[in-house]
Amino acid sequence: MVCNAYCNACLIGKRLNDTPAGAAPEAVAAYQGRVREIVENHPELSSPEKDYAINLAYEAFFGPMKDFGPVKRHFNALMMAMEPAMMDGVRAAEDPLRRAVQYAMTGNFIDFAAMDSVDEGRLRQLIAQSDRIPVPEDVLEALRRDVMRARRLTCIADNCGEIVADRVLMRELREMNPSLEITAVVKGAPIVNDATREDAEQARLYEVARRVVDTGCGIAGCPENRLSRECLDALDRADVLISKGQANYETLCGCGRNLYYIFMCKCQLFMDRFNVPQFSGIIAREN
Repeated sequence: MVCNAYCNACLIGKRLNDTPAGAAPEAVAAYQGRVREIVENHPELSSPEKDYAINLAYEAFFGPMKDFGPVKRHFNALMMAMEPAMMDGVRAAEDPLRRAVQYAMTGNFIDFAAMDSVDEGRLRQLIAQSDRIPVPEDVLEALRRDVMRARRLTCIADNCGEIVADRVLMRELREMNPSLEITAVVKGAPIVNDATREDAEQARLYEVARRVVDTGCGIAGCPENRLSRECLDALDRADVLISKGQANYETLCGCGRNLYYIFMCKCQLFMDRFNVPQFSGIIAREN
């Protein structure tokens, strides 16, 4: 999914003046020129790939970017504390799969790339009210059938904290199909608050996934031309895949795999594409 005019304007707005206080004017000017060149002259790239190129430019001119490690550990711990209540909600639900999908949608609210900050009070409210999120019956039933028939499932994770809600979903998928082999995919290097192997350890994904692999790169999303052989193998061998988050959608949309996208619409591009208000939960199937 290549950038449209809105995505390009958003990247310029977010990144052009994202420079350290006290930076040399000539470095700022050179960085800003590079940002414009990346955004305006590479129509073949998705938004996550452009953002990654901008990150490399930032580090070349100004040094390391912000460390989200403390933020990630905080939200992982916060969501782990909430996991028992989410599991109780799934067990008590008339349709446990629907309830687990609603939690997985809501976890995608924890996104420091799409938003400047994440309000913990708002997060708790969204999780508490997530049973109100409409879930298209046809897509849910297709997922249910595919999971019951599948031998291997790959879940492509997105953000810290959110992976705990993904863990709740993975538990339910294994309840439905105890022989299901689940592989979780995380990022190969830190990128904002996206989940890496360190986050997978803290969230104990190894308890529900047979294995955890990484993308081999520090790009938000899952661009197939940048993925490690191990990650590509996890995509290729899966009977069904679940992709979390907007960036994964942007880099995988149109891939033709048996893939289900689960996320929350946080920016105008997705609100327009799915014709929904901001913070609506989405589950969609790859066509």
